[in-house]
Amino acid sequence: MATNLTVEKRNTEKRSFLTELRNKGHVPANLYGYGTESVALSVDEPEFVKAYREVGKNGVLKLKVDGKDYSVMVQEMQIHPLKNAVTHIDFIAIDLNKETEAEVPVVLTGDSAGVKEGGILQRVHATVNVKALPSDFPEQLEASVEHLNIGDSLYVKDLPTGSKYEILHEEDEVIASVTPPKLQDEETDPETEEADEAGDAPESSESVADDSQEGQGEEK
Repeated sequence: MATNLTVEKRNTEKRSFLTELRNKGHVPANLYGYGTESVALSVDEPEFVKAYREVGKNGVLKLKVDGKDYSVMVQEMQIHPLKNAVTHIDFIAIDLNKETEAEVPVVLTGDSAGVKEGGILQRVHATVNVKALPSDFPEQLEASVEHLNIGDSLYVKDLPTGSKYEILHEEDEVIASVTPPKLQDEETDPETEEADEAGDAPESSESVADDSQEGQGEEK
């Protein structure tokens, strides 16, 4: 069952309106896709966050715009890097009876045997593209990495499959790998070593900048 979310059409003529909108706790958004032309919207942020948490990344929301209901998914959501606040949302209207595509998170579980030996687990894909009916998207795909030794990889074919969705990647595409431990930093240049031993090693740019500022302060 879709979660209802109240939205309003918003003014697109003045850029200052966006600032006023956000100051009131609302988020600018756009709706486009199945059965509608592009519409500029205003969404109450707390209500959206609550609804989004209820349905998950690929869940279905029901928007009411001018008395008409739209079944939508969140196509894109922008987050402020410092405030951790939603700054813009793109909703895509969908046909509930037609398959669509979306990115599904891949969750790696367990402790890799290779990592325990000093290897490094490197992720190649944090999500995979999946095709399904809007109501049949898995919330996430879990795969264990416990069996991975150094030099081993986890592939798309190792992800859980289902009859209601299709993973749109080649089976031999790598999801994650356990690589050997990083080698020590490159050997120090012999000339640098000699300079260090003689106490003539060049200062870092940061320390040089600090010294110059101190000198300027004394002159004043």
